[in-house]
Amino acid sequence: MPTQRHFPSSRVVMYAGDHPPPHVHVQLFDGRECTVALHDLGIVGRVAARQIRGELDWIATHREALRAEWRRLNP
Repeated sequence: MPTQRHFPSSRVVMYAGDHPPPHVHVQLFDGRECTVALHDLGIVGRVAARQIRGELDWIATHREALRAEWRRLNP
């Protein structure tokens, strides 16, 4: 599970062999987790967008690099 970025209260990870569509997992250090789709930044899970605003901004900024990493890990 390559960690893409650490934040003060979370980390953004991407799994090899994961299911489509391309996405990342945001794991909060309190045990909650959600997925964020790379195409539209849609969130699936019990985490509100306001709670991961910094993570969403980072994902949006690095979307192309994350897509490339998705293709590398999920050929």
